[in-house]
Amino acid sequence: MRILRSVWVSLTNGTAIYLMYGSAQQVVLLNHLLEQDSRNKSVWFHFVLRAAIPILGIVLELLGSRLAKWVNIGYFVFVGAVFSAISIWAWSDYHGRVLLLQGLAAMVVACADYFLYRRTRSPLVPSHPN
Repeated sequence: MRILRSVWVSLTNGTAIYLMYGSAQQVVLLNHLLEQDSRNKSVWFHFVLRAAIPILGIVLELLGSRLAKWVNIGYFVFVGAVFSAISIWAWSDYHGRVLLLQGLAAMVVACADYFLYRRTRSPLVPSHPN
């Protein structure tokens, strides 16, 4: 179960990092086209700050830390809540609906993480000995 969870966490957090990298790369390209290359350093700095939590989640999971559960589940709950709230405020815009889909996807990943982190009990061993 631990190997499956490690693979799942690496896959989901890696996808989150990849999506953040793609959006940062597009902003850098736009700044370059608008001849505002001086802003690119701050874009990459903010990318590193946003990617630090998923990277920390992967590292903590590979180390077997108890904190990995809270980092990995909490990250996707937070992202899902923020994206969903922003989508409500920007509902009239097309991007609001896209953010809602992304927020719901993050919540689904958080639920999957929760079920993978639950303690599994053997059906042969009673939970409360008499």
